[in-house]
Amino acid sequence: MSIETSFKNRLGKSVLFHEPLKNHVAYRVGGPADILAFPQSEEDLVWIGQKAQALSLPLTVIGRGTNLLVSDKGIRGITVSLEKAFKTIELLSQQPDGKIWVKAGGGVSKPELLEWAVQGGFTGLEFSSGVPGTIGGGIFMNAGTKYGCYGDILKELRLFDFSTGAQTFSRNEFHFGYREQTAVKNRLVLWATFELIRGEPMAIRTEVNRIIQERADKQPLDFPSCGSTFKNPEGYSAGRLIEKAGLKGRTVGGAQISEKHANFILNKGNATAQDILDLIQIAKDTVQSQFGVTLECEVIILGN
Repeated sequence: MSIETSFKNRLGKSVLFHEPLKNHVAYRVGGPADILAFPQSEEDLVWIGQKAQALSLPLTVIGRGTNLLVSDKGIRGITVSLEKAFKTIELLSQQPDGKIWVKAGGGVSKPELLEWAVQGGFTGLEFSSGVPGTIGGGIFMNAGTKYGCYGDILKELRLFDFSTGAQTFSRNEFHFGYREQTAVKNRLVLWATFELIRGEPMAIRTEVNRIIQERADKQPLDFPSCGSTFKNPEGYSAGRLIEKAGLKGRTVGGAQISEKHANFILNKGNATAQDILDLIQIAKDTVQSQFGVTLECEVIILGN
């Protein structure tokens, strides 16, 4: 039985072959995945892991690709996307002091969970206003803004390891810092439990709208990007360093360092991954040369 037949028999329409990943990531660039699988359950994940081991194929995990730059040559082996699974939201408990616990699947989108909280009158997720991607990806990056991050409200985490299976952990077993954590590593986020607090729905909605408008005023949202390209070095703003280096508006091919916010590299319509990579390197080299500061990528680079 061929590899394609085996995957089709197990996953049906939830598997694609030689699929351009530009169709699945925010940057709209990137070459093909040999096998792009969309598991629907933990059992599917176990099967994929066994298949990868039996065939000696590498495994790569993505969510909605909002913080990924995939190379023009694509990704070899099996790419697992949680975009179509683990998408439930469940209210677990409500305490007399107004605290509630909510369980969200790793495939739930950040805007979807935020909207659920706003409609229910639960505060604590406002920091994620306007932030795209999945909850799983948000935990992997410990995504957040100046208003907070997912590590601040996380209570429990269920992770899947292709070697050892699924396991549930408490938040206090891990460290969560600025755009990093010690929890996920090479594992997948199946679900997470967060602690929110009951609030007034209209006030929460007002704050969410304010933060979304604030982001729209400061950030270039008209072209594909991955948001902030670099982490802010301690004591510095990455965007201001790049701007002071005279790189605002700098282009390579179809990619451009945004004229609105220099920490955003945009796909202006026909960029390649290499165009973006070249601008990343130009920004790193120029800032290092002029200011002696090393820029560290926040965007995750995948592929050959």
